[in-house]
Amino acid sequence: MANYKGHIAGAVAVTTVYVVGLSFLPGELLEKTGGILSDWQMVAGLFVVSMLMGLWPDIDTNSKGQDIFFATAFLFDIALISQGYLEAAAYFGLLAMTPIVGKHRGWTHSKLAMLLVPLPFVAVPYLNKSSILATYLIFYGAAVAGYFSHLLLDGKITKYVRVKG
Repeated sequence: MANYKGHIAGAVAVTTVYVVGLSFLPGELLEKTGGILSDWQMVAGLFVVSMLMGLWPDIDTNSKGQDIFFATAFLFDIALISQGYLEAAAYFGLLAMTPIVGKHRGWTHSKLAMLLVPLPFVAVPYLNKSSILATYLIFYGAAVAGYFSHLLLDGKITKYVRVKG
């Protein structure tokens, strides 16, 4: 089981592979994302989302990872509110609180949670009939990549990979 530094590094590594993989998408698919990969702020956002999701399964315990997660989440929520994305800020705040509903290493450390927890990145824009759904799909992928890195480092994806830290 990795510590918070290991989970951050794992999220960065997996997200780097994810972003590089995205650059190989056909041009017509990349055009639908509004040039997300050519905007450094959006790419930075992908890494922030991934790192937060890489820490997220462990934020139900008092730890350095919890401190980093909530400090970053707080700033991210302020940014969403200041930009007028009130609904997104509300959903993000709700998502940030959910690990406390359960025991440590319980439901938050499952493969199903890895796919379902980041779903608001796609479901909310879809329900709002957003024309930029492709962009949200890319953020969903970054969230899943970060979550995946956490489960991988904790030995929940395969029993052959487990990092102590």
